[in-house]
Amino acid sequence: MCLSWNYFCELFLMKLGTGLSILISKRNPSLVKTFALLSFGYVFSSYQEVKSVVLHTLNRARFTVAVESFLRTGKVPTLQDGNSRENIFNFPWRKHRPIVLGPRFREAFQDPNSYLAVKPIFEKEHYIVTYNPFKGNIYVLLKDQAKSDDVLKAAFHGHVLLHIIRSSTNKQSSSRKQQEDELSASLLSTADLQAHVVESYKMVSALYMPFKSKAKEQGWVMSESLLNPGRARLCEMVK
Repeated sequence: MCLSWNYFCELFLMKLGTGLSILISKRNPSLVKTFALLSFGYVFSSYQEVKSVVLHTLNRARFTVAVESFLRTGKVPTLQDGNSRENIFNFPWRKHRPIVLGPRFREAFQDPNSYLAVKPIFEKEHYIVTYNPFKGNIYVLLKDQAKSDDVLKAAFHGHVLLHIIRSSTNKQSSSRKQQEDELSASLLSTADLQAHVVESYKMVSALYMPFKSKAKEQGWVMSESLLNPGRARLCEMVK
């Protein structure tokens, strides 16, 4: 049904474009205006065609939509809703991604003490999640033992910590600038950050399995490869 509808829409747009081209050509307009108008129509119709496709897999964009919706409402969006809310265009002036999955150690930690502060919290996990206030990013580091489900859980944990920090900063300030996607380093002390990490760990322990279950009920398929975690891993020193 979905493919048939997409085919019908594409055929209709092609016929409409052909008709408009004939109509415009009869009025003998300038070449630049004609090219601009038809190019806009082509891009717009292509965008609508892409938006109409419903995918079952959770890439980074749809994973973000699903987790944020779950944390706000307790519900995972349907396939149609999740796909329609996916951000397709990434504008050059909005390259910042608050969650970095699979970074190198030196990207995530400014010094060894910041690593030692969070390391004990994740002793039983195959990943570590932290926030670097100097770069304004949450970093999700994977240990060398991490399997596919560990990567998914780590990514989920990153979004949970982001949700907690955003909620905390929004409560402490009503400034519009500080309510944007960027995290405010000045509002987080070291003690606050550790408290947020501990809180996020408790939330993930309670919410990760329900999230997976509800995502499966909606027909979503989660895959490590679609999240593109990179190859960097934390390896323990052999004594």
